[in-house]
Amino acid sequence: MRTIALMNLKGGVAKTTTTVNVAAILARDHEKRVLVVDADSQCNATEFLADDDLQSGTLADLLRDEDIRIKRYVVPTKLDNVDLLPGSEELMDLDLTKVETSDVRVSHLQELVSGFERLGQYDFCLIDCPPAFSAASAAALLAANEVLIPIKLDAFSLRGMTNLLCQIDNMRAINPALRLLGCLPTMWYPCARTIQAERTLLLYDLPVLHHIRRTDKVDDMTYAQRPLIESSPRSAAAVDYRAFVRQLLRGGASDG
Repeated sequence: MRTIALMNLKGGVAKTTTTVNVAAILARDHEKRVLVVDADSQCNATEFLADDDLQSGTLADLLRDEDIRIKRYVVPTKLDNVDLLPGSEELMDLDLTKVETSDVRVSHLQELVSGFERLGQYDFCLIDCPPAFSAASAAALLAANEVLIPIKLDAFSLRGMTNLLCQIDNMRAINPALRLLGCLPTMWYPCARTIQAERTLLLYDLPVLHHIRRTDKVDDMTYAQRPLIESSPRSAAAVDYRAFVRQLLRGGASDG
């Protein structure tokens, strides 16, 4: 099972949009079984994917419970072959100061994901991380074997890359299996600044993956609460997400 943490310390870079659309394409186009973990206290992935009568434990419960077997954490979603470990606002309370105590058990997500892997229950686990290095982020990087960095190609995002890469490197001391899948440029449009920014990413010696073009259809998708392959299958972003997933399944950035 490939477990991918989608992470960027900057907000508004399309982490959740990427998570839900990649999950939908993997499940529908490629018949993969996907688990989405919502590690963001804003809970946008949960709101997008979950049924209104959601009744289960959340990631915050998982990271606080002494025994991960005491609750049902994973539930089906509106999308076939996509399940969800929901997020909640309580994730805001699980800051890194509590990780040093028994209040937060960051290894529990890793234990749950490892259990699913042993059972062969899923092909992919996608973890939608918050725009901060929190306890939930630490749990995600401990559970993951790959990190995908969705990035909007602006100056703020590029300047924040050094800190993000440092945090990922620090987590490798605990999780040596963690590798960087690459950067996924989002909200891309053809102009000199954007093209130069993509070149700047290469200076970090980072794989740069198939970019996702900017389109208003992404905003429409959030209102409809349907992935782009349903709401706007011919939109630029839908076409690009499908191309990115094909690249993902090939396992590298050489086609980007």
